[in-house]
Amino acid sequence: MAAPSEQPKKVTGGAFGQFLAEKRPELSQLPGIKGKPATAVVKEASIRFKALDETQRKKYEDKYEQAKLKYAKDIEAFLAAGGEKKAPKRKGDKDDKKAAKKAAKKNKDPDAPKKVVGGAFGCFLAKNRALFIKECAGQPITAITKLASTRWKTIDDKEKEVFEGEYQAKKDAFAEAMKSYVPPAGATGEPEPTKKEAKAAAKEAAKQAKDDAKTAKAEEKDKKKKPKVAKTVAKAKGKSAKTKKQEPAKLELQATVAAKAEKAGLTEKLLQLAARQDIIDSGATQSKMLQALEASGGLIHPAKRALLGA
Repeated sequence: MAAPSEQPKKVTGGAFGQFLAEKRPELSQLPGIKGKPATAVVKEASIRFKALDETQRKKYEDKYEQAKLKYAKDIEAFLAAGGEKKAPKRKGDKDDKKAAKKAAKKNKDPDAPKKVVGGAFGCFLAKNRALFIKECAGQPITAITKLASTRWKTIDDKEKEVFEGEYQAKKDAFAEAMKSYVPPAGATGEPEPTKKEAKAAAKEAAKQAKDDAKTAKAEEKDKKKKPKVAKTVAKAKGKSAKTKKQEPAKLELQATVAAKAEKAGLTEKLLQLAARQDIIDSGATQSKMLQALEASGGLIHPAKRALLGA
């Protein structure tokens, strides 16, 4: 007899879990909850469950007991059919993975081929860094990347193609070097990005290209507008400038972290990651954020998952 493909799911949550499962569709459509995070539904369900009397609550306690009995029968049948019960995930498993990553980073070979990060923009920044540093003299180190980003948006497609070609050449050189690279005993080399990371990188590159196309289209449209319309746009820009003055100061990186991020070409990515509310709530240090970005090859989402343990 063939073993079942899936192990029965263990019943959790007690009587409240049964109440939540029953009421979730109804609660999720309430005017004050619809469209909000799932936690809003759980919070409302908790309030309503506490308001139940003993008779009403017993109904869900009985449901929970019945669900437990059903699970016991299902898991028994699953094992009898040749299925193997999987051990529940423990918190220690994540700690082991983190320890393994830390050990791999510590044992990394400094002479290993360096992975290329930053894309075409990274090549543009590297070529013009000395000029940008001179222009930003006396300003925070983050001003360099900000200036580079502004200039990058102003160059035409032909100039960008040059840097895209440079980035591709560096990637090809890295891939070729990795073919013949053999890490010394006890050390680890720089692995190539996974398919998932490569897909994320391609997605970010496509988004950047889309943003550039929108900017170019908007600029072309502005040129064709009548003087009266241009005056209105100028007035709107003036209001926008006033609004920007009222915005809170942007995040400042710690000096040591900023220097490392600048050297790795990850300053802009680090600022984006550090500005995320979920990362702020996690309490992760800027140093850990930079380490996560380096480990993910400059990809924000993989770095976020590593910091949040997701």
